[in-house]
Amino acid sequence: MRISGMNKWMMSLAFILKVLIGLCFLFIYTEHYGNGALGGDAGRFMEESKMLNDVFFTSPSDYFKFLFGIGESKDLVELHLHETTYWDTGDQSIINDSKNVLRVHSIIHFFSFQYPFIHILIMCFISLIGVKNLFIGIQSRTKLKPVLLFWSIMLIPSLMFWTSGILKEPFMFLGLALAVRALIGQELLKKRTWLGLLGFVLLLGFKPYLLAAILPATVFYLIYRLLPKFKIIGGLFSVFGILVTLLLLFPEQRDKTVHFISRKQFDFKNIGHGGVHAYNDTCFYFFKPEQLRELNIEGDSVSLRNDLTACILQHGQIDVPTPVKLKADGKKWFIYFMNDQCYGYIDITLIEDSFGQLLRNIPEALVNSLFRPFFNDPGGWLKYPAMIEAWLVFILLFYGIIKRKKLDTEELALVVAIALFILSLSLIIGWVTPIIGAIVRFRIPSFIGIILITLIIAKLPKKLSYE
Repeated sequence: MRISGMNKWMMSLAFILKVLIGLCFLFIYTEHYGNGALGGDAGRFMEESKMLNDVFFTSPSDYFKFLFGIGESKDLVELHLHETTYWDTGDQSIINDSKNVLRVHSIIHFFSFQYPFIHILIMCFISLIGVKNLFIGIQSRTKLKPVLLFWSIMLIPSLMFWTSGILKEPFMFLGLALAVRALIGQELLKKRTWLGLLGFVLLLGFKPYLLAAILPATVFYLIYRLLPKFKIIGGLFSVFGILVTLLLLFPEQRDKTVHFISRKQFDFKNIGHGGVHAYNDTCFYFFKPEQLRELNIEGDSVSLRNDLTACILQHGQIDVPTPVKLKADGKKWFIYFMNDQCYGYIDITLIEDSFGQLLRNIPEALVNSLFRPFFNDPGGWLKYPAMIEAWLVFILLFYGIIKRKKLDTEELALVVAIALFILSLSLIIGWVTPIIGAIVRFRIPSFIGIILITLIIAKLPKKLSYE
């Protein structure tokens, strides 16, 4: 997996470094989040993918139905995977990206013997392929020396950490890298087309909201290429005009989108703020953290000490949660999900199905998704590396703006397209996410975009350039 013109040992050294970071990921998710056992999302992915893998030894035909999504039914899920929480998300996800992560790791379980390190090795290899493809795509757009460019990508702290773990990020990053190489690379059109299709499939399967963020940038760039003159201004006005037209002509779809975002925000807030989700045959009761003193929790079941009001949630549905008065009659419910308030939980303004509030939340969303954490934000020591990374990224951008070179029309169009992508993704993240750790993970593509803009616009010192 060498890169042409580079030292033959460089990729091996990069892989070793990623594996070491992967071991740090395991340590943090074991000791910090898991109290001695692999915890957090990583622990759930490992545990539930093993449940899926076990289906093969019970019924190979059912396993392949789950693996390929052909012939899967609710009865099969209830039979084999009823203890999972990530397999079925109902109407809240158009595409269940968590399910795809479970599928991949269920295959790895055939030869990993439940050793998380084996999964880490494979995730590191997948993400290193992403580093290589992103390097190839960016290389044609900057004069930075190839070695410096490679390590500039490789050593982005959040990218290096999160793509070396047992989460969605390795697959997301590979898909994004392939898409970038296809869109801005200068290889043959046929090769770029296949790379772009593969990147599209990976993004669709593992981070579908990234495609929504890429769409405005893609529309702008296509219109820019088609217009005979006033190309950049025409492209921007066209994107803005299309957006306004869609909002005005399709109010029902607009309201459904706002409701979907509101519900995602509501669920994320509940996860971050903490509480108990209790399963009651056809629905869930959600109890807020301040109501825990009114509950009897025994093992994996919960009952009421006193009458109280909870919220009814339908699993995977996007209906508005409704309050319900419950009586302390001794009835017990199964605890589906329970957690304390997240270390990095921050308050965000609720949208509550209001399009106007969605627009008013734009400044808050951009600040949260691009600049946090701040010094006074909650969270443990892990917030400080994220804070330093954000400072460095924007210092680099500021340097690029101060030392900018004269851009040709093509370069300026690329900068505008990337900025539209960053804006779209930052809004999606900032609107729904009240957890610092999740923000840091989700914004990785935004920071890659900011670094790419810096490399395009900056006039580099001779010692850093290969010219």
